[in-house]
Parts: sequence; structure tokens; C-alpha cells
Amino acid sequence: MRYPLALAFLALACWLAPVRAEHANIDLRVMHLDKDGNSKQESHATADTEPPLGGIYPRPLFNAKAGEPLVLQFFFTNTYPHGVKKDVIVRYFVVREEKLRQKAVPDLKKGTITEGRFTLNFKPKGRVGSRVAFTIKEPGIYLLRVQSENTDSDHEHFSAIDLQVK
Repeated sequence: MRYPLALAFLALACWLAPVRAEHANIDLRVMHLDKDGNSKQESHATADTEPPLGGIYPRPLFNAKAGEPLVLQFFFTNTYPHGVKKDVIVRYFVVREEKLRQKAVPDLKKGTITEGRFTLNFKPKGRVGSRVAFTIKEPGIYLLRVQSENTDSDHEHFSAIDLQVK
């Protein structure tokens, strides 16, 4: 007689627990290139969500030298299985930030090194990506980030890496 009561309690607890499905896989990388164009050092990050501001996971740190050739590469895959997400924006950028792992995204009108965006109707298993070469001329702390916008969801997805340029 105890088992049906326990099963009912467990079912009620699961029903009341918040459900938050993930709708994106993001593979983000930043790389140093050697003279032949091969990656000689890289850092990797995967999907996180906002809220909370700045996400849940700490960002990896990548060290670079000013003027050194770098490459950002990402693949953003829609894992939402229930139809098309219309007019989704996938944005990527490298922007100067005040401190390592700062929570708020800096103003993109100031200190942006490179940026781009795709606006698309995201079908289930749809995928978009880019590979962009760039250099940072001034030492400092920079944020490399790719993010979703306008997904008609209670949260957005992103992936980010902090760059420390000396």
C-alpha cells in the first residue's frame, strides 16, 4: 500500500519541478594559428543559458599576444524538435571588457574587434556556423561570444570565452 502513495508523491514532485529544455548545441573555439594555418593552441566552450546574467558555467580563459593571428570558429545547432523558430538571430562578436568573467555583455558600440550575425528560420536540427580570422592590436581583456536572440523562449543560449591579450 505504501508503493502507490510513494509513486503518486514522486509523480507530483516531477510535475511541479520546473522543466527547462535546452534548444541549442554550440561549439565555440578560438585558436592561435601557426605559419601554415594550423591550430597550435585553442580553447573551447559549449552552450550556456541566460538568465542568470552571465550564464551558469565559468568561461574558459585563452591567452594571446597583441597582433597575433587568431581564429574564432563556431557551430550553432538548433535542437528544438517542435517546428521552425522564425527570425532567430545568431550573433557572434569579440569585444573589449573591463574584467575577466564579467557578467554583463559590454556595449558593442565600443571596443568591438569583429562581429557578425545571421537571421534565419531555424528548422529542427538546423545548423549555422562561421570561421573568422582576426587580430587584437591592443593588450586587454576581451569577450568572444556567440548567442541566440529572438528565439521566442524564456531564455537565450550563448557560448563565451574570455581572451587575455598581453
